[in-house]
Amino acid sequence: MGYDNFILTVNSSSIIILMVMATILLTATRFRGENGYAAAIIVVPNVPVYLYNMSRMLEWHSLSLFMLPISTSVNTLLMPLLWLFAKKNFDPSFRLKPIHLLHLLPGVICLILCFAMSPEERLASIRHEMTGDDSLIGNINTVLVFMQMIGYFTAIFRFLHRKKKAIRETASDAEWVQKEWIFTFEYLFAALFVIVMACYAIWPRTDAWLIQILNVVAMFYLVYNTIAHPVMPIKQAAEEISESAETNETDASAVSSMDERQMKEVCERASQYMAESKAYLRPDISLAIFAKEINIPQRTLSRAINGSLGYNFFEFVNRMRIEEAKRLLCELKTTDFNIDSIYTDCGFRSRSTFYMVFKKITGMSPAVWLEDR
Repeated sequence: MGYDNFILTVNSSSIIILMVMATILLTATRFRGENGYAAAIIVVPNVPVYLYNMSRMLEWHSLSLFMLPISTSVNTLLMPLLWLFAKKNFDPSFRLKPIHLLHLLPGVICLILCFAMSPEERLASIRHEMTGDDSLIGNINTVLVFMQMIGYFTAIFRFLHRKKKAIRETASDAEWVQKEWIFTFEYLFAALFVIVMACYAIWPRTDAWLIQILNVVAMFYLVYNTIAHPVMPIKQAAEEISESAETNETDASAVSSMDERQMKEVCERASQYMAESKAYLRPDISLAIFAKEINIPQRTLSRAINGSLGYNFFEFVNRMRIEEAKRLLCELKTTDFNIDSIYTDCGFRSRSTFYMVFKKITGMSPAVWLEDR
């Protein structure tokens, strides 16, 4: 297989795979929640570019002339879509506003530059790219995408870091685990971008096949996790984060003066109440709700659990749930029930979350743990 045929095969295969994955995603999730953004990430910034690459390789100049403005503009939408995906998953109050149209500015710039060229100039540009060198519009597009990569990934990771800390302490139960994979996905995409840019700097022609291969890998990860982890908005957590922010100033002095003994006493009180009331079995239990029930300031309780136990409230609750799960699993040996029947009795809202938390805490699946008993 020649190099040109290799590029053609990679691009055509990528188009088919991405379209199939987008269809599977939307069919499996029934267009719920943020899945529309996920499907857009798969199709919009990628398929037109791959179609352009194919038409260019096959010398279908009519299609190439048509696809050039589209491909050089839509590939600037990937980073805004990744940003929107993160915002919609972790900020339930987020709404698109007219000012967000500024995210389209790089694409508009590329469109204007393309249409400022005559058809003959665009065709000459396409033929120049066939030699392995980038054209002027290609170089401008690369610079814009590189600037987007730096700006958007910085904004995305700052946003996720801020949300991660707040949500882990206030999420009612399984919401955090259901969203945890999104952090890995964004880091994965950032790593792939760095690889692509480094390879492009060494040999520009890698943009005709390497991006496609790595994109398919990233999209497999996106589709699998979006389907495996059903959308679970963290609305309650968002409200509680707001409440927590309002009380931070009043609790700050008390929290800063806590010593190890005091943190231990708070944890013992919290553990005793949690065990006696079995509050951990309630799917809606959260830091804010529990703090009110035992009459301890939310910030004080969070600091004590983190400082004395070495983990946050979310894990504090889930460890008790897993202990309950272990007890129920042992009873399964003498009953006709199966493992899937107990997750709701432990306080979990979904089977997938129960399995993820169980493995995270014990290091093995429920079935393996039960076999070892």
